[in-house]
Amino acid sequence: MKHDVHTMSHLKTRTLCFSTLIATLILFVDAPQSVFAQEDSGNFFEGFAKPLRNLTADGGSEDIADSKTEQAPPPAVEELALDLLVSGQTHPSQQIDTELTNAEAIKDFARNRSQLGDILEEGKIDSDSMEVIRKSLEQLLYSLTVKEHQKSEESNKIYDLLYRYFVKKSGEDLPPIQRQRYREQVFSQMLPLMEEMLKQNYFVRLRIAILLSDLDLKIGDYRNNISPVPFRAAVDLALKTVASEDQPEAVKICCLRSLHKGLQYGDFSKVYRLQIVAVCIDQLLGKADNWWYQRELVKCLEVSDVDIDENGVPVVVHALAVVLSDPTRNKMVRSQAAHALGRVPISSGMRINFELLSYELLSFTISMAEERDDMISSYEGSQVPAAFMSHWGLCFGNVYLAYQPLDQQEKTNEVGLLQRTTRPGMNDHATQIKETYSRIHPFFSFLLNKNNFNTKFPEAMVTSGKKWLEEYPPSDFKVAPNTEALVNLNQKSQPEAAQTASR
Repeated sequence: MKHDVHTMSHLKTRTLCFSTLIATLILFVDAPQSVFAQEDSGNFFEGFAKPLRNLTADGGSEDIADSKTEQAPPPAVEELALDLLVSGQTHPSQQIDTELTNAEAIKDFARNRSQLGDILEEGKIDSDSMEVIRKSLEQLLYSLTVKEHQKSEESNKIYDLLYRYFVKKSGEDLPPIQRQRYREQVFSQMLPLMEEMLKQNYFVRLRIAILLSDLDLKIGDYRNNISPVPFRAAVDLALKTVASEDQPEAVKICCLRSLHKGLQYGDFSKVYRLQIVAVCIDQLLGKADNWWYQRELVKCLEVSDVDIDENGVPVVVHALAVVLSDPTRNKMVRSQAAHALGRVPISSGMRINFELLSYELLSFTISMAEERDDMISSYEGSQVPAAFMSHWGLCFGNVYLAYQPLDQQEKTNEVGLLQRTTRPGMNDHATQIKETYSRIHPFFSFLLNKNNFNTKFPEAMVTSGKKWLEEYPPSDFKVAPNTEALVNLNQKSQPEAAQTASR
């Protein structure tokens, strides 16, 4: 997938440690930065939440580069949509060509934009001001449906105007608390129109889904560790869209950014978190086709902060184990599930079968090692693609991080299976966790050596892992006593990573 330079510049990393790891891989194989951008961001569309902004003394935000009005990153949605269409995903919304306004609407907006800016910045709520806001919203949003705009630079300009005025300027001159209240009023005006737009043309839906995920009551500043405050109603609409049978997966992928931010930063009750988790698991285990969509669903589960459901079932751990153990799924998805298993809430009362999890982690690692070696053989006589290292390095790295914390903060929080199985009531299989880790770690270390870029793994490493798997099969294939056995589940078929750009 190709991304425009402006958009890619906003795909910033969340953590220094993982960025260092990725930089190491880039250095070793001279792979382009773009190869790693979507992986290193934690959630691909989270990049759109991180323009180069900083907070001002009064709690506002400014562009770090020039301290001028921040420009919204144009959504690189056409490429995403076309990728899915090329892979065979067609959708009825491609045939929708309804125009809700005409090309003159954007010109009408331009005549009143100065007045609109003053209204939004100052937080005016009188009836005349709210009418200007309503009319301006219709002019901009409906302009996205005009045919001559949809496949031109004009569409990006319209998106930029929506972001600049209704996301950036809303309540800009107000004190922090008042600003959040005012933004809620403005966003509440936007949502009914945006829901209507989610029934329009395929590409219009994509832009609306991305805009939806920017409706935060407080804009976050990751450089200063200031978290956003998600707008609950926007998350509600995103959840409804993801659960819908009538939306294409490209739109759902965009909406997952709203769910991810809501789960990570929102002050949500466990009941609401379980509702989001239920939709994500339903999509992941039964309905998701595209590997990218599956991976983003896994990332949402990782930050869900849900341990058990209302019946005491560890639904998140179970779903992640299903994905990890499914050989028909893309390796990027399975490795993300491995990464998540080291981070989701686990307590002794859940009675998690660490024997099974460690077995599946090692089994997955050995299967990847064998496939990688086979691929290297197939490249004999030709140059190995630069993206080859990034793909495998990320997959093996995610499995490594199932056991180990990423940084000091995660170490303090006892992240990773090695630390978690030292807790009372969870250390029955600590020895097995250590033994599988001792066989997984060498594979990742091997890939960090630049001389091993196109070299097969030592046969002894693979043999050792396979022998251990033969000698120590799990005694129980249930993730917990109150879950179904993994071997009895209908695993979902999914094309392998040969169809991804990383090969």
